Amino acid sequence: MRVKVAEHATLFYEAGNVVWDDYLHHRQFAISETAELLCRKFVGFTDVDDLLAPLPDADRAALRGVLDQLLDAGVLIVEGSPEHRDESSLLEKWSSWGASARHYHFASRTLADAPYQAADDHDAVLEEKLGVEPPPPPFRSFGSGVALPPLRDDPAWGTAGILDVLMARRTTRRFAPGAPTVQQVAELLAVLAGPSPARPRTGRSGTVFKTSPSGGGRHPVELYAHVRGVDGLADGWHHYNGAEHVLEPLGAVWTAAEMTTAAGDQEWVGGAPLVLAHTGVLDRTRWRYDTSRAYRVVQMDVGHLSQTAYLVATAMDLGVGYTAALRDELVERVLGCDPHSEVVLGMTAIGPLPDRSVRW
Repeated sequence: MRVKVAEHATLFYEAGNVVWDDYLHHRQFAISETAELLCRKFVGFTDVDDLLAPLPDADRAALRGVLDQLLDAGVLIVEGSPEHRDESSLLEKWSSWGASARHYHFASRTLADAPYQAADDHDAVLEEKLGVEPPPPPFRSFGSGVALPPLRDDPAWGTAGILDVLMARRTTRRFAPGAPTVQQVAELLAVLAGPSPARPRTGRSGTVFKTSPSGGGRHPVELYAHVRGVDGLADGWHHYNGAEHVLEPLGAVWTAAEMTTAAGDQEWVGGAPLVLAHTGVLDRTRWRYDTSRAYRVVQMDVGHLSQTAYLVATAMDLGVGYTAALRDELVERVLGCDPHSEVVLGMTAIGPLPDRSVRW
């Protein structure tokens, strides 16, 4: 019989134990030091009898017992078995994305027998949680900032038909000289990250209504804006405080080259007069949803919001493009993000269209 260590798992240390994390089947259990050392002999398919043959009878019997336990636990798989075939398919389909992508996807995948709470039960749990663990604030503030022009009741760009905007939406990777106006920047930010004028109240649990959907109304996506050449605004990085509708300067001004480097060497991002950095404040979503699947929801949320940015910028007759190809660490440093709690998600670059003809 030839066996090897299963590759749909990882090992980590916890409370002095080596833990086997089978992310494919959502199982975690401690394994002994002997078992962990024995696994190293089965990195590839190895014949059990050949491996144990040189050992004294007592040692061979003891290790055979450990091997049987590892086989029963699925830590070791037998060559040609259904488990081997399933794993071969997994590795073939996910090989180019590596072990981390496999782990993330399958660890946050919901299995068939997973329990779900009824809505009333979940609400009751949250109500009890409110008394012992207040929700994180739905808006961040860095202190004083520059007040922005308010969102007008009937801006001209709002008269464009939704179908026309959808058909005109394109990713722009070249911008004309100039910059959006401060009114355009203000209205874009208000629509993206401010509370919805139709339902501006913040709920007791930190629920907020905005123009883009968000799982549980948590809206973990935070917006930062780097402006260059916008009349009425200082160049550099700012945080957008959606509750107060102000831009709070962070004190850093990036050159086009620095922005290009942070954006995975994409010069079209570096050349944009307005770049929005999207981050995810994980505690907002985690407070309501404490399962690993909720991390997927944070990624979905930035997709919803970036599409809204596309549509609003298109209606304003501005060019727009989104990218997730970033050097996260550079963005974290300039924004002061703790990557353990506020993760970098992407950037939206906005500027005048190369062809300045009006669409509408």
